[in-house]
Amino acid sequence: MAVMGERLPEAWMVEWHRNGRVEFPLRRWSFMQYPFLFLLGPALMTLSRLPDMLADDVGRFFGYLSIAVYAVVLIVLAYTLITQRPYLIVDRSGIRQGRRSIAWTDVGSIGLIRGPRPVRQLPVHPKNIWANDLLLTRQHVNDLQTFKTWLEELLEEQRRSETVEKADDASDR
Repeated sequence: MAVMGERLPEAWMVEWHRNGRVEFPLRRWSFMQYPFLFLLGPALMTLSRLPDMLADDVGRFFGYLSIAVYAVVLIVLAYTLITQRPYLIVDRSGIRQGRRSIAWTDVGSIGLIRGPRPVRQLPVHPKNIWANDLLLTRQHVNDLQTFKTWLEELLEEQRRSETVEKADDASDR
């Protein structure tokens, strides 16, 4: 079954109208290509030197330390792959990626996609210029350009509903 980030925007809208939120879990292949790229070389070099490190008294500490570090990294990667977290969640209150979130009322604009294809980023700029951008990557959504268009439509819809609510509040007074 394809994760939400690999589906078409029509599926996103169906989910949005049905549940009021769309969850984009980590795309496994997109997540795994970077750790393998950065860890493969050092891991192979360490494994080739490991017998020499374990034979030497001074190197034995570093040998066991490297084994422990690679074991922890492997456990963290396995946990992340199994749970597919952190999720990117777009709901009626705003956009949330892991622990970072931005409410629709605080969104200034959806920025331009930047970076080369494997590491593209879509910044969500807050209205407060001193706050950090929320950076969305291809780890959750395959087609960032389509996702950008969809987010802009949702942002316009949220802003229209805000102005209607403000007009209703003003007419009630």
